[in-house]
Amino acid sequence: MSEAKRGPEPGQGPTVAILATGGTIQNTVSGRIPVRQLIDDVLAQERDVEFDVPKLVEHEALRVGSEDFEPRDWVQIARAAQELADRADVTGIVVTHGTFTVEETAFFLHLTVNTEKPIVFTCSQRKHGLVGNDGDRNLIDAIRAACALGPGVGAVLVMGEEIHSAREVYKSNQRPGGFASGSLGLLGSAELDRVSVYRLPTRRHTAASEFSARSLPDALSRVDILMTYVGASGDLVARAGDDGVAGLVLAGFAPAGLPSPGQQDAIVDLHRRGVPVVVTSRGHNGRVPRRPPGPRTWLTGDNLSPIKARILLTVALSAGLTGDALQRVFDEY
Repeated sequence: MSEAKRGPEPGQGPTVAILATGGTIQNTVSGRIPVRQLIDDVLAQERDVEFDVPKLVEHEALRVGSEDFEPRDWVQIARAAQELADRADVTGIVVTHGTFTVEETAFFLHLTVNTEKPIVFTCSQRKHGLVGNDGDRNLIDAIRAACALGPGVGAVLVMGEEIHSAREVYKSNQRPGGFASGSLGLLGSAELDRVSVYRLPTRRHTAASEFSARSLPDALSRVDILMTYVGASGDLVARAGDDGVAGLVLAGFAPAGLPSPGQQDAIVDLHRRGVPVVVTSRGHNGRVPRRPPGPRTWLTGDNLSPIKARILLTVALSAGLTGDALQRVFDEY
């Protein structure tokens, strides 16, 4: 059996910025370690992936589990990513993150960081230093992707040798990899010999986005999610309005995102009170059709999951959009 080879020392080729937020990828049995220690540990190992290690610069935004994040943390991370993306020497960004909410932070940056440079999220399902740890290889692949991906890709997640778009990806299970992109599938792969991309997102994002982390307020508009199910009443819909939400997302019956009969009057009333409601499908695949012309009682969320629709509505409301402009963003992003 041939011995695995280490790559060259860092410093050759492009510059990749590592933006650390914590998560299991930085976690050990003794607690979370600084991202610089993680990088040094990973690069010191024997490995079967041969690549020119770029110059790496790191910025530690947070060091917590992503289950503890608040929307204000999205703003902090996005602004830090924007500052790194604005550096002329940086060609790509890697964001280390926890698996629980990476699909949310990644989509927020996909919408609000204005850059053509790739923003590559990566995670780990198992702690650093444990048998079967997946994070070390994921970090290597994310660095490779940050060097290889061209403009137009936006924010992506690299896990288990797969490249997912931030718009579609979701966590499906606890196993290494453990992420899926539904019927639309992967953007590409990060295999031993090369990083390959086979499709690009066509919806607006990053450099083409009208939204910017620079101009969003620190405190984002509050948007909640409710579920449709057999016998669901409108009580929780009405209560959300009374509790001061700025918007509401409903995970409705597939495929049309329809509310239950008991929820419909409450949704109409909430709309009349100026609180937009976006209906999405509670299934993982498929698009919610636009409603026929006429008085609109709710917005349609296209094929976005309820989680992703909440983020887009949060960003749009925080940017001051109202009325028909809200449906437009769901048609364009």
